[in-house]
Amino acid sequence: MASPTSMLAEEQVHCSICLDVFTNPVSIPCGHNFCMACIGSYWKSSALIMCPMCKKTFFKQPDISINTVLREISEHPVELPTEMKTESWANGQIQELEQEIDVLKLRNTELEYLSHTEDHIHFLQNFPSLMSHPHTKDWSETCVYADLCVGTTRRAVIKLVETLTEEVEKLAEIVDITFDPDTANPWLQLSEDGRQMRHLGSWQDLADTPERFDTVVIALSCEGLSSGRHYWEVQVGEKDDWSIGVALASVNRKGRISVSTAHGYWAIAMKKGQEYRVSSSPPLLLSIEPKLKRVGVYVDYEEGQVSFYDVQNKGHIYTFMDSFKEKLFPFFYLYCCDKASDTMMICPVQETSHTKQC
Repeated sequence: MASPTSMLAEEQVHCSICLDVFTNPVSIPCGHNFCMACIGSYWKSSALIMCPMCKKTFFKQPDISINTVLREISEHPVELPTEMKTESWANGQIQELEQEIDVLKLRNTELEYLSHTEDHIHFLQNFPSLMSHPHTKDWSETCVYADLCVGTTRRAVIKLVETLTEEVEKLAEIVDITFDPDTANPWLQLSEDGRQMRHLGSWQDLADTPERFDTVVIALSCEGLSSGRHYWEVQVGEKDDWSIGVALASVNRKGRISVSTAHGYWAIAMKKGQEYRVSSSPPLLLSIEPKLKRVGVYVDYEEGQVSFYDVQNKGHIYTFMDSFKEKLFPFFYLYCCDKASDTMMICPVQETSHTKQC
């Protein structure tokens, strides 16, 4: 018999407010489950005591109870492999390997180019012969050569990354994007010019149209992408729970949502001020220092590429390689439990070279 966990979809062990795995999951009278802290903050900042999922309203804050079964599942996931699961894992491994191969091919081409202009690359190309030199039998000498190679490679890669980052704007069309008010979750407030978005801290009475995200604090851009190369920048500042990237036009906009490539999202996220991750399936954790302040997003529709850059430090963060068959929309997620004043901004790209903050 399959274990209970193997029968649960990935999103069923995630809180629909913070989009993360449940922490102290509780049930409310209508039957929906949330993190204890998330539902408490949700009710504290809302004029109405209602369920974020089904919108059922309560006259007073109802009693909540710890969901011990869900807590056990979320804290100790034991998932039996199924034939759906195995194939998905294998496809994921293949995709990662293909992506690594593409990256290595790209780096090889770039290093070939640099070899004609940088003397130290010539050294790297001849490194194997140096390692096999009869005078390098002593291990300490070998280590010296290895250290020299690593240092030289690091300098070459840093210079390469800086060059590539500076060239991104020349290769791509700078997209003038704005937040789409018809898609914005009622907890999000947009500026009149459509370039700033903040978590209001209270629910707005907005029409529940098919385009609007009704549960998760997401907004899309007005502008869609269906061809070509595009680039834009987003100021995330000191916010501790956000996600940006692109989403398929057909993504689900109602109820619980899982932000992952499997559900049509290619994104980078900061979760609860603790970690960075990308929306691969399963999510991939990233080590990024210092904290990101301003993120550049580059999309090559025909090549199926979505890349993210640290604008402030002029560094590449991560690249997705996929294929697109429908229109993409820049998307933005902003959840600030106790920081209603936090604002996410779409920045003018021409300020990049001056390292200004918008």
